[in-house]
Amino acid sequence: MYFDALTLAAVVDELRATLVGGRVQRVLLPGELSVALEIYAGRRYYLVLSAHPQFARVHLSPVRISRGTDATPPLLLLLRKYVNRGRITAIEQPDLERVLLLSIAKRPLLRNSDDESELDSDDEDQPDATSPADETLRCELIVEVMERRSNIVLVGDDNVILAAARHVTPRMSRRPVLPREPYELPPPQSRHDPRQTTAVEMRAAVPDGQPDLARALVSAYRGLSPLAAREVVYRVMGRTIVPTGADLPWEALAGALRQVCQPPWSPHLVVDDSGPVAFAPYELTHLPGARPSPSMSTALDAYYAARERLTAHHQRRDALRERLNAMRERLERQRSALRTELERASDLERLRWEGEMIFAFLHELAPGQDHLEVDGRRITLDPRKSPVECAQDRFRAYEKAKSALAGVPERLRAVELRLAGLDETLALLELAEGYDAIEAIAREAEAEGYLGSEPTGRTRKRSDRPVPPLRLESSDGLTIYVGRTAQQNEHVTFRLGAPDDLWLHVRGAPGAHVIIKAGQRDVPERTIEEAAALAAYYSSQRASASVEVEIARRRHVRKVRGGPRGLVTYQAERAVRVTPRPPW
Repeated sequence: MYFDALTLAAVVDELRATLVGGRVQRVLLPGELSVALEIYAGRRYYLVLSAHPQFARVHLSPVRISRGTDATPPLLLLLRKYVNRGRITAIEQPDLERVLLLSIAKRPLLRNSDDESELDSDDEDQPDATSPADETLRCELIVEVMERRSNIVLVGDDNVILAAARHVTPRMSRRPVLPREPYELPPPQSRHDPRQTTAVEMRAAVPDGQPDLARALVSAYRGLSPLAAREVVYRVMGRTIVPTGADLPWEALAGALRQVCQPPWSPHLVVDDSGPVAFAPYELTHLPGARPSPSMSTALDAYYAARERLTAHHQRRDALRERLNAMRERLERQRSALRTELERASDLERLRWEGEMIFAFLHELAPGQDHLEVDGRRITLDPRKSPVECAQDRFRAYEKAKSALAGVPERLRAVELRLAGLDETLALLELAEGYDAIEAIAREAEAEGYLGSEPTGRTRKRSDRPVPPLRLESSDGLTIYVGRTAQQNEHVTFRLGAPDDLWLHVRGAPGAHVIIKAGQRDVPERTIEEAAALAAYYSSQRASASVEVEIARRRHVRKVRGGPRGLVTYQAERAVRVTPRPPW
C-alpha cells in the first residue's frame, strides 16, 4: 500500500490547519526510524514521522505516543536542541513530491534555577533579556516518505544537515545524506502534472497498445500511485484493467484525473474481514468495503495500527497479553485434566482389590451369581460370565488404567511449572515500559513456547539487541541490579550475583529478581530498603501500599529443575515490608 504524494498533500493540509504556530513540547523516538512530536496549538496534538522501510508515513495520532527505545542517538540529542520548545512556522510539500518540510524556530528560554516549571507551561516562550533576537535557532525537519529510501533529516538554517535517521553515503546514492553536508531535495520527476492535464495532453502521453491504462498513467504523470490510477480508470470505464487505444474517452479520463489529484479531499478507508487494507484522500469506488474517514490522519492511524504500533504501545501489549492468556487457559485445562486422571488412582486400587477378592472366594461363588459381599462391600458380577472371567476383567482394566496413568505426576508437575513461568511473564509484561521491553518479553515468551509454538530455547536473533537489566547505585554507593524479564532475572541472579550478594524478591507474587552487590561487606539497611522498594515496584504488587519482600543470600537461590527461565526456589533469611518505589 503506497503512501503517495496525494496522501501526503491531504495530510499537509490537515497539519497546516492545526499545527502551524504550535509549540513542540516533547520529542521522542518511538522506534529506531521514527520520531514523535507532542505539539501544543490550542490543544495537544501528537505527530508521527516514520521512515520505516515498509510503513513510512506522516500523520497525527489520536493518543499520546510513548518512547520505544532507551537509546539516545545523535538525531534525538539534536532534535532536543533545535526542535523541542520550538515553534512550527511553516509546513510545506514540494510540488507532488513525497517530502514534508517542517520549519521550526526556537528562541532561547529564560533559565530559572529555582523554578523549572515554566518549561512545561503552555504560555509563549520568553526570550532571555541578555540574548539578542538573532540567536533564534532555526531549522527544518524533513521527512522523505519513499519506502526503502525513506528518511528523517534535521537541517540547519544554513541548509547543512545536522542529523539523519539513516545515513546515506556517496557509495549508496548520488544524493548522500550525511551530517555536515549540504541537503538536497530529491530530484523532481520529469512527468506531466495530473492537476493540469487535458484530454489532448493525456492522449499524447499515453501510447497505444498498452495492456493496462492505469499503469500507463502512472508512468506518464508525477505523484500518481497505482491505486489512484486504477480509481481514475474505474470511474470512467467501470473496470480497472483497460487497454490503451485511440477510442478511449480521453476528456472524461482527464477530468477524473484532475478531480482525484486535488482538493477538496475526501479521505476513505477500505476495510475487509482482516481489517483495514487501503486508504486514500479521495473516494475509492473500485474497492469494496470503502468508507469515509473523518480525516486523512484517522484513516492512516487505523491502517498502520495493525502493522507498526507506535501509539503508547498499548496495542502491542494487549495483543501479547491476549495470546499469553489464551495459552494460560490451555494450560489450565491440561492441569485440570491431569488432576482428574490422578483422582482415578483410587479406582485402580478398587479394581485390583475386587479381582483379588473374586479369586479368593471362587469356592463360594455359584454360576450366574450377580454380586459378592466382602467386609460389607458389594462387588458386582456379570452373571453371563464365570467368576474367573469377572476377575480377569478387573485385572485387565487395572493394568490398562495403570498404564494410562504412568507419567501423569511428572506431566502435571511440568504443566504447573509452565503455568508458574507464564504467570511470571504476564506480570512482567504489565510492568514493561516501552517498546524494547515489551518486545524482549515477546521474544522470551516465544522461546518458552508460550505463544502457541514449540519451545525453541532461543530468545533472540543475532540482529536483536538484548535489553540489559536495570543497574542503579544505592545511597550508600552499592550497585543494585533489577531484572525486568525472565531472562534478565536469570542473568541477574546467576550471572551477575555472587554467592555472598543479597537477593530480593516479593513474597508469594511474580516479579523482578533484585541483586545487591555486597561482596564481603555488610549491606546498610538503607540500601536494603531501597532495593526492596525496587523489587516491590517491579512486581505484580506495585499498586499496593505495603509489600513484603524476602531477602536471601544468593547462594541459597536455586533454579527449579525442568522449570522455565527465571523460576527459582530459595531459603529466605528475613523479610522487610516496604512501599513500592520507582527507580531514581
